[in-house]
Amino acid sequence: MVAFISYFLYAYVVLPFSWKLFYNKRYEICPLAKCWKPLINCLLESSCRTWLDDVAQCQKPNSTAMKESAKHYRHVQHPEDPAFCQYQSFDRLKTATALDFLECIGRSGCIAPAKYSDICVDMNNLDVPALPLNIIPKNVLNGKWRKVFTTGWDLWPCQWTEFWAPQTSEEEQSPDSWMTEWPHNPNVWRMDLYWKNANDAYFTFHMDNEMYVGDTWNFNNPKSAPATLRTRAIMWSTEAHENWYLLDWTEEWNTMMIYYCAYTSAVNRFDSITMVLQRDDSPPLTKEQAEYYEQLAKDTLGDYHGTLQRIRSCET
Repeated sequence: MVAFISYFLYAYVVLPFSWKLFYNKRYEICPLAKCWKPLINCLLESSCRTWLDDVAQCQKPNSTAMKESAKHYRHVQHPEDPAFCQYQSFDRLKTATALDFLECIGRSGCIAPAKYSDICVDMNNLDVPALPLNIIPKNVLNGKWRKVFTTGWDLWPCQWTEFWAPQTSEEEQSPDSWMTEWPHNPNVWRMDLYWKNANDAYFTFHMDNEMYVGDTWNFNNPKSAPATLRTRAIMWSTEAHENWYLLDWTEEWNTMMIYYCAYTSAVNRFDSITMVLQRDDSPPLTKEQAEYYEQLAKDTLGDYHGTLQRIRSCET
């Protein structure tokens, strides 16, 4: 009888509870099993260890870090998202040790699904259709652009983008190992994104994209309308896709406004962002020009998707 009771308790109480606990914690346990070597190296390095501590604080809803993050990102759809809190610690990812651990997490499937996901604009019902990319002269698009406005979580100061035309010589810019179309495909551009956590930060983050002009990812959030282009990027062993809709090109100011819906399959997450870019060799927008874009974004996309936030320039 005692043996039966022991078996019953183990089979119907202890084992299911243990499995449930393991299942609920599987993304926390995963790096211990699959990335234990990079994790040990991270724990032995002060900066990387501090980053892990910061990430842990972002898992606590009432922590100081989470409260400060929610205030900083109050303009986005889900300001309480722990992922935004973790973005504040990006500057600690400046060592090879930290990046190696993060690469392993992405490569090993240890990234937990996102807790929140944005609702993208229904571009099928938008009164203003997406403009073709060739409305911007090739020699103008090719080159360096600064980010002036965003509606998303990408509020880092000193952000810029470099566009590389199709068939750029590999001596000038060589493709990344994952790129399959650029530079030889005449319909594919390359886009390099750069940003810093702070203007005085010496470490600069970098992410590359392929841009497939006139093509559209088949999202269902809601059903994708024909886009100006779609992008593909791989960073930290995680792939992301975006549909870009060019909504304004003002030649006089060398400025464009883009809305994009992004999807990251590894975390099953959508992001909805509107941004304004200006060629870096153009005079900064005046107050009146900036107000024009702030109003245009709201008129085109509504307050929910079109309330722009100013990005601090590299000089301030």
